[in-house]
Amino acid sequence: MRTLISLAALATLASPAAAQLTDLQPGRNFPTAATNFGSGRSENLDVGDIDNDGDFDVGVANGGDGSAQGNYIYLNNGGAQGGVEGTFTNASSARLSGFPNDTSRDLEFADFDMDNDLDIYISNRGTTVNGGEVSRAGINQGGMQGGSTGFFSERTDDFWGTLVSVPGTDEVGTVNGEGAWRDYSCDCDFADLDNDGDLDLFHSSYGPNINGTRDSRIFLNDGTGRFDEMWTWAAPGADIRTHTLDIDLADLDGDYDLDVIMSSRDSQARIFRSNLNGATTFPANPFTDITQTALLNQGAIFSGDSNYEGEFGDLDGDGDFDIWMKNYQGFTDRILRNNGNLTFTQMNSWIAGDPSVDENEVDLFDYDGDGDLDAFLANFSGTNRIYQSSLADGGGGALYTRSGSGAAANETPSSSNSGTTLDGEAADMDGDGDVDLMLANDGNQANRYWENVLGVPDTHAPTFERFTQQGNKSDGTDTVILAQVRDNHNYYNIDYYNAFLIYTVDGANETCVSMFAQRGQQFRGVIPGGIDGAISYHVEVTDDAGNTGTSTTVSYNQTSSGTPVWENLGCGTPGFDDRAPYLEMIGTQAGGSPISLKITDGNASSPALVWLSFSSTPISAIGGVVYAFPFSSQVPIFTQTDGSFFATTTWPAGLPVGTDHYWQALVGDASSIHEITMTNAVHGQQP
Repeated sequence: MRTLISLAALATLASPAAAQLTDLQPGRNFPTAATNFGSGRSENLDVGDIDNDGDFDVGVANGGDGSAQGNYIYLNNGGAQGGVEGTFTNASSARLSGFPNDTSRDLEFADFDMDNDLDIYISNRGTTVNGGEVSRAGINQGGMQGGSTGFFSERTDDFWGTLVSVPGTDEVGTVNGEGAWRDYSCDCDFADLDNDGDLDLFHSSYGPNINGTRDSRIFLNDGTGRFDEMWTWAAPGADIRTHTLDIDLADLDGDYDLDVIMSSRDSQARIFRSNLNGATTFPANPFTDITQTALLNQGAIFSGDSNYEGEFGDLDGDGDFDIWMKNYQGFTDRILRNNGNLTFTQMNSWIAGDPSVDENEVDLFDYDGDGDLDAFLANFSGTNRIYQSSLADGGGGALYTRSGSGAAANETPSSSNSGTTLDGEAADMDGDGDVDLMLANDGNQANRYWENVLGVPDTHAPTFERFTQQGNKSDGTDTVILAQVRDNHNYYNIDYYNAFLIYTVDGANETCVSMFAQRGQQFRGVIPGGIDGAISYHVEVTDDAGNTGTSTTVSYNQTSSGTPVWENLGCGTPGFDDRAPYLEMIGTQAGGSPISLKITDGNASSPALVWLSFSSTPISAIGGVVYAFPFSSQVPIFTQTDGSFFATTTWPAGLPVGTDHYWQALVGDASSIHEITMTNAVHGQQP
């Protein structure tokens, strides 16, 4: 997030000496629990850079099982605020102006409308008295809204498109099949479920009083941030009425589509397999309930009434996603090891020292910098704990040992750690390279910030579990490249990494394509159709600490007589925070149709210049290649406070068929060696 891309060599994995970082200060990584995020009936936190200034901000969902409360936005005081990174200011009244008080269980940051800033979605629980409650959507006013980045406007009615299965009696917005509607929800997650390059929504429901009588639903993004219901989403006979308090979306079987992990408080956890299989249109039965074969036939059977949550991650280092299930057998946690074939083995011995108490949530993070995933457990009725992974040390004995027992030093603060914690969130909040923790507490107790004082930067570069191996083509269509990333961080940190698809045609200059985070640690990039020649490509992914992972290179031949609608040329030149501004043209070249020019990742509030040329004689300049040369016109512009720029108009009618046009931009940036940065170029040809 802080760095766009580094073209340096792939950072090496930690040396054996680095794997012992915990010995530097055992038991002192989290010495204090500061009060930083207010108090309330707080159910959930989420982190995200809402103002695009290079640091993580925090959202807090309040209300929960109590009466309605206002939700919080806490701005990180670093970056644009000009203060100390890792300290926070309550900006809720300004940033969430117009949002009512709710009984909220979950808050998610996600870019609904694809304009490079984070929007917000708030899941609300409802009661039997009010017949359910409306969950709310807010649009970030930066980007194509043209306002101030990091301020949210409540747009719930506009968020919903076509409703199919929602009863008319539950509709409270614009009725007759669209608009806001009531439900009982705890967790809603976003991911690109249909592989079309935007974020869709899985909206879980558990029914009034968590009685498991309401359907969970899927809504597909139309590309503009409006969500249409996909119904039915599960194969006939599937039970989609559960006691679900948490869902996760991840590829469990290595086929590049995102499956569903559904914990269910009072009944068997479920797994639904996606049947997309790399397409962009779902078959008649989009998802299949495979719980019987994946879990029950393997003996991984739930017992009890408190399976609040599950969390996916590669816990054993074999590349696929395992699942940590909370309170899966009574109050005992269980790890379900992925066998690589959509079956899971329950590993009873992998967690040592589980005290069998009522814990609410687990978050995975590498608190000690040794390269494996440790675990934070939010305790509903006692002391929060950290479980240390032994994977980096060879994985002997139990895979996870409870902090403060055996050889694992107690890493939790000695005070302010005995409330009712419902959620933890892990990310580097102060920019010092180690991972900090945030706690959401119930009962109007103070929410806490545990600052990690290890102070040793992350040196582990992302790796690739798999990425698309494209073969020769002759149809001239777009080539979609999907890349699955692994790192010593949890999925919601990895989903914020910067990823680029870099390709050449017939050995010419490299072209950079920004990859879209589909979530579930998967990224999507497109080599445009219409290219004729030998194409070679690789993927680069850069984490929050600036470590870059580089994939191997794949080559294929493409035969085509067409021309790309829009074709990237070259790569941008880095400036502020090592980021290169990125140019996109959005829309078709049909006369009278809407067309947008979009610049992201530029320097904030800076003068810029857009070049247009009707021919291209590339020249080397300003540390890169100018493709839009000789200039036909130059248009001065100014970037917004988040470094972006949007302009929308209609494409002119009457351009001769075959007319070439090249677009490129310069952005002022005093941090660059040339005091100016340059975007990639974009080429179009009038069809």
